[in-house]
Amino acid sequence: MVALLATGVALLAVLVMVGGWVLYGLLRQNGRMLLRIDALEAALDHGAERPAGRVFADRSLAKSRINRAGLAKGTAAPAFRLPMLDGSETALSDYAGRRLLLVFSDPACAPCTALLPKLEAAARRWDVAVLVISRGGVDENRRKLAECKVALPVALQAHWEISRLYAKFVTPVAYLIDEQGRIAADPAEGGTAILTLVSTAGTDMREPPLFGHGPGSRLTH
Repeated sequence: MVALLATGVALLAVLVMVGGWVLYGLLRQNGRMLLRIDALEAALDHGAERPAGRVFADRSLAKSRINRAGLAKGTAAPAFRLPMLDGSETALSDYAGRRLLLVFSDPACAPCTALLPKLEAAARRWDVAVLVISRGGVDENRRKLAECKVALPVALQAHWEISRLYAKFVTPVAYLIDEQGRIAADPAEGGTAILTLVSTAGTDMREPPLFGHGPGSRLTH
């Protein structure tokens, strides 16, 4: 009986130690995430590509200074110039006078991988120009395109600098930009919403006339 009691006490002690270690690991990981977020904000605020050192903070995403709500319809699309996967460069001004679907992606994003082949087919069907803005290096993005068997144009942002301009850090997310360089619809998040936006972009989305409402005045998300 004494031996069983001793065994039970020892087992309980081991469980308490393991539980404490797991809790410590979770708290430490959460702290690291907050540090990385704050370091990113500090770097972006100062126009640097990487933070010079760790920046300590005591706040959550809810108190972040970075806008993550997206750009409203009618807003002028922020200008950019980025290197392309093929070695050339592209800029928003290259698409002046055309509708452009700007899609933010990441080679490590599984929903993005599932979306790309469908996106290419939908863009071809509805005759909509698409530009994918991705993170990561040239090699990993080329591998991802080969894996998906697509030939979409891909521009590379170094970190999150263009995502910040467009106030969206999730992937996949897309903006439709009209011929005048304005945001034509609310941002579409996720594959289904993005494909719906592509089909809508193939219809008339011009502003309605001053008197009455035209058939293209409503946008379905």
